Amino acid sequence: MNPSAPHSPSSRSWKEIRQGVNARAMSREGRRRQMLALTKAIAACVVLAGFAWAGIELYFTWKLNPTQLKDAGPSVPLKQVVYSTDGVLDRTWLDQALQLPRNPSLMKLDLAALEARLLASGQVQTVVLRRRFTDSTLVVTLTERTPVARLMAQVGDEPAHALLVAADGVLYEGSGYAAPAVGGLPWLDGVRLRRTARGFEPIEGMDRVAALLAAAHGLVPEHAAGWDVVSLARLGSDQEIRVHSREIPEIIFDAHGDFARQLARLDHIVSFLHARGAPPMQRVNFALGNQVPVELQDAAPFAPARPHPPSATRHRSDF
Repeated sequence: MNPSAPHSPSSRSWKEIRQGVNARAMSREGRRRQMLALTKAIAACVVLAGFAWAGIELYFTWKLNPTQLKDAGPSVPLKQVVYSTDGVLDRTWLDQALQLPRNPSLMKLDLAALEARLLASGQVQTVVLRRRFTDSTLVVTLTERTPVARLMAQVGDEPAHALLVAADGVLYEGSGYAAPAVGGLPWLDGVRLRRTARGFEPIEGMDRVAALLAAAHGLVPEHAAGWDVVSLARLGSDQEIRVHSREIPEIIFDAHGDFARQLARLDHIVSFLHARGAPPMQRVNFALGNQVPVELQDAAPFAPARPHPPSATRHRSDF
């Protein structure tokens, strides 16, 4: 008898190995990780949004109502004020205008109020105020107006007093100027002043007056030195600027013409007449285009029997 062969299990293929996984266990773990990542993302967005909102609030508070930020910082005492200007105002004037309290805090300084005090005089055109915390300093930088003329003003029953007029028409008292500098400015005539809560409205047309005066002092300083009065009485109606000079009683300029050309012609006419021994000029008019009418004063009479006084006759010629 052949003994029966022992039973051996058949070999198994890798295909028969179960490939499935526990879907329930993987989904629970995946959901946990997914929720954790989502929570972190939401928290990060909330933090960023909070920082952005705080930044926006801080910016608009600083822009619209900076006084709310005064008490937010440390109370740093003000140690010094650094001051610079392009004009003549000195440190004594600055201290009086600022009116700083005793032992002020740098952070609590009301920069808007300080700026208003400095601008109130009219002589200061722009102000830049800056806190410098590194050395507890307030930095003050000014630009000043430059006077081009002066006038006499009277308010109510007050005595008349002189005011300075800048190129932008602003009137102000003036401080720190040397007497010769102010005394050399021409007087302004033919204007009507209008009161405001803070003084007077700016005078219209002063930009053209400033341009004429600057051109005259640059091109014909020997003539400009004798200009005593500048009148704007006919600026609005005839576009004329009238100048009274110690040499010529009336010089009429075209306010919107080329001042350099008009001044060059003035210099030529004066030289031409002087070389020929002509009488002094009474009036010269540059507001009529190419024709320049010139009126001469009558020469002093040599014969005592001349029937009329020297000032009664005018001679006219065109250049």
